[in-house]
Amino acid sequence: MRISTITPCFKMERYLKLFLEELPKQSAFEDLEVVLDHNEPSVQELVWVKEFQTKYPNRLKHLITNPVIPIGTSMNKCIKESASDYLCIWNVDDLRTPRSLEYQINQLDQGYDISCGAFVITNKFGEKYGKHIDVSSNTKKDLEAGAMYVGPFFAFKKSLLTKSEHFDEQLKSGADYDLAIRLSLSSNNEIGYVQDILGYYLDEGKGASTNGNGNQPIERTLIEMRYGLDHKIEQQYVPLVKQRNYDVENIMCYGEKISVERFRSQ
Repeated sequence: MRISTITPCFKMERYLKLFLEELPKQSAFEDLEVVLDHNEPSVQELVWVKEFQTKYPNRLKHLITNPVIPIGTSMNKCIKESASDYLCIWNVDDLRTPRSLEYQINQLDQGYDISCGAFVITNKFGEKYGKHIDVSSNTKKDLEAGAMYVGPFFAFKKSLLTKSEHFDEQLKSGADYDLAIRLSLSSNNEIGYVQDILGYYLDEGKGASTNGNGNQPIERTLIEMRYGLDHKIEQQYVPLVKQRNYDVENIMCYGEKISVERFRSQ
């Protein structure tokens, strides 16, 4: 297997069946390991997973977690259980285009440490139209300056984590943004960009980063404070970062504190 997914799952019954049906459509399906950390799965969800595993053995590593754990912890669990040299973000409520993983594997094979690409934001699951996001003009420096242009489908070499560390388990909505900056800071290479659409990102306002519960702007501000992105900070959120007791100076990985000072000095 060449690439493993980071796929946390909690209360995804509305989306899981189609997600599983779409997996074999990947041109790189034979090179794919889906690592699904299934938090408090429903009976129906377990039935669908069992059917998939029976039909496609050794393609889906099914982890059952009960009780539910935070999303950052869940994503780190997926990484720890993954068997491939390459990792990619693939959430259950997002759909990928059939050649997206093939394109990203090829870019990582060519020497890129990180691969991203164009995507579409849709407000209805299963639909393949919406707002087209093409940020091909952006660079590694833009990401490090706070532009989360790599989107929801980025892939990267697992070996890069020895420098960047893993997801910050404190974060509920900004963990991918935070990790993407550290991955970029830890790489000496430019980020690969796939011009073709990689997938369809669902924004129903219900996800961890889009549900309007206040986490998103606060965690974004935490990340901006953490990496010295003063030009982006909205000052009204700074006291809220402190009120919620986020640790700005340390990330939390597998229960261990890791200082972010070394990333600021790169």
